[in-house]
Amino acid sequence: MKIFGVIHLKGLPGSTSNNLPLDEIIHLAQNDIEALTKGGVQGLIIENFGDAPFVKDNLSKRSLVSFTTVVSKLNIDEHLKIGINVLRNDGFSALAIAEATNADFVRINVLNNIMYTDQGIIEGKAYEISQLRSTLSKNIEVFADVFVKHATPPYGSKIENHAKELVERAGADVVIVSGDGTGEETDISDLRKIRNVVPDGKLAIGSGLTINNIEEFSKVSDIGIIGTDFKVDGVLDNPVELKRVKDIVNKIS
Repeated sequence: MKIFGVIHLKGLPGSTSNNLPLDEIIHLAQNDIEALTKGGVQGLIIENFGDAPFVKDNLSKRSLVSFTTVVSKLNIDEHLKIGINVLRNDGFSALAIAEATNADFVRINVLNNIMYTDQGIIEGKAYEISQLRSTLSKNIEVFADVFVKHATPPYGSKIENHAKELVERAGADVVIVSGDGTGEETDISDLRKIRNVVPDGKLAIGSGLTINNIEEFSKVSDIGIIGTDFKVDGVLDNPVELKRVKDIVNKIS
């Protein structure tokens, strides 16, 4: 299993949660990147987690520029795979930032179908995303969530069917399955259902990985995305702790 760390940016200029200057946001993010890199992760996902409450699918121009500026000023090892996630579900801005900063992939929480979320009903825009990708100056992969956290799928939906559609119809390169919320453990029975329909190398876990369950989950998934458990005391708002990163990475290496 490859391990990707998450950089939870503090509230950016343009969001109602912003209370730090851009230089301080960059400094905090850089500290987390250095700990994750020294700890041995193979990739990073940079997201505007501090911008809550999130807009549904149209990031403000000010926040878009701020996000791009932050990523462009970060010092990141060229061997790491870099992803961009614009919350709640602005895949267009994510692709624009990724192209401008030479990132490798984007994470899109709702690529196809619909989900009921705290921002209302979010509809996937797989066709429009595909159209934009075709115009970009580089190939940028799409990591797409199935039954994304902090959301509810339509009644009667089956997670394995949605996962299959993501791969076969929506253009997803990697499928991410998560728990119900940030830091909550993924249901391994859901993971196994999806494993049967997602090609090798294309299945990721998006929440709830810890040193206690990493070995079990690594037998089923190809990529582990870890945010909360890499932080000091396992608390989301704390900085990344190098020892916690090393302990998890070393357990499956």
